[in-house]
Amino acid sequence: MHRINQSKFITLGEVQQYLIIRAKNSKNPVLLMLHGGTSETAHFVKFNHELEEDFTVVYWEQRGEGKSYAKGSDSSLLTVERYLEDIHELTQMLKEQFSQEKIYLLAHSFGTLLGMKIVEKYPEDYQAYIAVSQVADSVISDNIAYDKLLQVAKGRDLKKLQKIERVTKENLSTIDFTKRSNEMIMLSLKYGGLHYNKSFWNILKTSMLPILTFKEYAFKDKLKAMTQHEERILMFYKKSLIDSVTKIDVPIYFIHGVDDLIVNYALTKMYFDKIEAPSKEFIVFDKSAHLVPFEEFDRFNEVIRGILNLTNHKNSTTLSHTKKL
Repeated sequence: MHRINQSKFITLGEVQQYLIIRAKNSKNPVLLMLHGGTSETAHFVKFNHELEEDFTVVYWEQRGEGKSYAKGSDSSLLTVERYLEDIHELTQMLKEQFSQEKIYLLAHSFGTLLGMKIVEKYPEDYQAYIAVSQVADSVISDNIAYDKLLQVAKGRDLKKLQKIERVTKENLSTIDFTKRSNEMIMLSLKYGGLHYNKSFWNILKTSMLPILTFKEYAFKDKLKAMTQHEERILMFYKKSLIDSVTKIDVPIYFIHGVDDLIVNYALTKMYFDKIEAPSKEFIVFDKSAHLVPFEEFDRFNEVIRGILNLTNHKNSTTLSHTKKL
């Protein structure tokens, strides 16, 4: 048994990017994490480190995020196409380093935009794709959230919401998305669409404390881990998957919190039903909103371990059938 605990910078697309790789046994299957709109490395390490018992877990800070943030970096390189090439390059490195033909891919929120596209493009690289709060169409999802908030917001919050411009396909290039995104997130937070349990302590515990106490981060890294890039927010809204990526040649597992206002649950379920895949499963978390891995982390970790056991069983069954033939 070979335990591994690495933290290092590697070069992807000529840019230094930060990785943490941890495992109880480096011969375990590789699980690559694609974080959301801001770096969630500290959160995954805190709440989901039990997965290191069963996987070689790779926590990657994407280009422009967390410790991979480079001040003054060319924002024109923050594109879906460039991120996909980074993921592909990293996947090849991991396959070679750990002598594995395929790896597991787990994505959350913004990361699912990249996740669906990479498994569509390179299905031969991935054992399974696990999506948490899978993006379908962010403009439609945002409008559903806006209408929901109109129903529940009160007093000053309602007036604030009414001043926020509704997103359409036509006005994407004119909105100040950094400001608007922060306003919508704060309202979603207040009315339970970001955290299911919206008590002050739970919000502090699941959102802020993991970053503030993360030993891998210097103070400047903590600030970078909470910084949103407008280019990434725009990608989130501009790239619809619901009609463009509907056939995936790897097993897929969608995990979603019922109360999610950032990525609408019903819209994602409708998208899931359209997708063709060798096998697929939609797993509901009814005591979570957008942050399933960090709110219901015990159950989440069990579900991911279950997916590993299920795919291992399918692989061994396939092998045994092949031998019989």
